[in-house]
Amino acid sequence: MSDVLLPRRGTLVAWTTQGFPPGAPYKGPAGKDFVPFGVGLVQLDDTIRVEGRLTENDPEKLKFGQPVELTMIPFTKDEDGTEVVTFAFRPVEN
Repeated sequence: MSDVLLPRRGTLVAWTTQGFPPGAPYKGPAGKDFVPFGVGLVQLDDTIRVEGRLTENDPEKLKFGQPVELTMIPFTKDEDGTEVVTFAFRPVEN
């Protein structure tokens, strides 16, 4: 096995909207604080396909073959009130 640096940009292959809080070990907002989010399958070059959160949850704004880029977004706050971030793919212009 060896380490491989993956590209930050890729192509959106498929997506859906997560309309309810995921099961354990999910630690994000739930109940009235939950906001549906996009989940996408992203092709990173010819290397690998990864599943990840999307910054966009509106299916009208997502397209097959759309370029996306990895970014960090606010996710929740921990017990101490410290912001917790997570990675997500955001649509980008060519």
